[in-house]
Amino acid sequence: MQNILNDFPLRNWDEAWYGEIIKNLASGEFNLLVPFWNGQYYFDKPPLYFWLSLPFYKFIGPGEWQVRIVSILASIFSFLLVYLIGKKLFNKRVGFISVLVLLSLGQVIVRFSHGNLDALLICFSLATFYFYLLSLKNWRYSILSGITLGLSYLTKGWFLGLYPLAVIFAHSILVEKRFHKNLVTIVVVSLLSSMWYFVLGFISFGKTFVDWYIFNPTASQVGSKSISFSGEYLKFFIRDLGFWIVPLALHLIKVRGQISAKLTNTSFLFVVSLSFIFFLNLLVEESDWYLLPAYPFVAIFVARVVHQLFKDVNKITALLLLLLPLQIFVVYKIENLYPDRSAVGATLGVRVKKLVLKNEKLVFDDHDFTSFLYYSNHKMVYTTSELGGKDWEWWTLKRKDLETFIKANKKVLLVTPNLDNFQIDYSNMNLVDYYSGYYFLRAE
Repeated sequence: MQNILNDFPLRNWDEAWYGEIIKNLASGEFNLLVPFWNGQYYFDKPPLYFWLSLPFYKFIGPGEWQVRIVSILASIFSFLLVYLIGKKLFNKRVGFISVLVLLSLGQVIVRFSHGNLDALLICFSLATFYFYLLSLKNWRYSILSGITLGLSYLTKGWFLGLYPLAVIFAHSILVEKRFHKNLVTIVVVSLLSSMWYFVLGFISFGKTFVDWYIFNPTASQVGSKSISFSGEYLKFFIRDLGFWIVPLALHLIKVRGQISAKLTNTSFLFVVSLSFIFFLNLLVEESDWYLLPAYPFVAIFVARVVHQLFKDVNKITALLLLLLPLQIFVVYKIENLYPDRSAVGATLGVRVKKLVLKNEKLVFDDHDFTSFLYYSNHKMVYTTSELGGKDWEWWTLKRKDLETFIKANKKVLLVTPNLDNFQIDYSNMNLVDYYSGYYFLRAE
């Protein structure tokens, strides 16, 4: 397993970004409450993923699998929970098919195999809903549901952490036809299991912490866009759904828009999935992996539809044998939509590690720099762009300001693939290396 987890370098952006945060926490030099990255505390995501990864990195040492292991374990538990929820709502066969469908949806395996927060958030979300279902017969499970809900707040912020609570409310309204008393317990326990972090963060970092983690939980992703449906996320969803759209179309033809009482749970899964996808339109960015929290419920919905259409086990097996290979092709095509440049950044980072001086400023002329930063083992890397970065992107320099930056800092190592990107006096810089199409230039 370790060879599988180590067979490619940490990837831009998120995986190498989180790897650097874990490395910094393992150094023991920084406060554990807020991630420290690229020379500063980075007020963005809560630190639970980094805390869980820390023991592997701290006591075993640096490596790719130490950054990925929490995501891998969370993925395994997520698939188990999908099975258990499918079984609880319907039956064992639906639970099993749900796992197969989820495995074959676009982005799932690729994203779950990287070190990022998605699998952990989904794992806690599914656990929250599963324990809620169990609490309908034994209220004590509502305590576990509240704890995992609180942990979801500490994974990707309280705003996204509310998604499993929204799923529970939807189930109460559409399936239970009432608000179950256990909901109060779940909410209260979730607050008790997470508020300590926000209190300690406020004590340690004050207003900045509150502004980001309490009042800006979406990291400025909810903007002024119109609420009207743009269609982009629907396109991403249909792409990731792939050939599973065939049984859904057959089901739609069969029921002709009529929902029977027997399919109430199926209707609920459809509502919570599409509602989540619809409201993604409020985000400023349109990143396809934001769809992932909805996909476990999509998988259970598809599995239920397949089971309703083809009740005979032989017909279901034949359908799976037909669609799963086709879905492998879909997943492969999606993975190759966006060329990955992490290997280039990692190779250059290892190269520059031998060249850069301890107190030297390091400038990497490439937006995809998180892998470069991680493997360079340098404390901070600057990047460049024509217009500079956003207000909070302290690492991005305007290209026209680079010469002023070099004069102010004197000791600078510049790594760039194109000397024409800058209008600077190269006569004052020494070429110390040329590797993989990049110039390594030192100003002294």
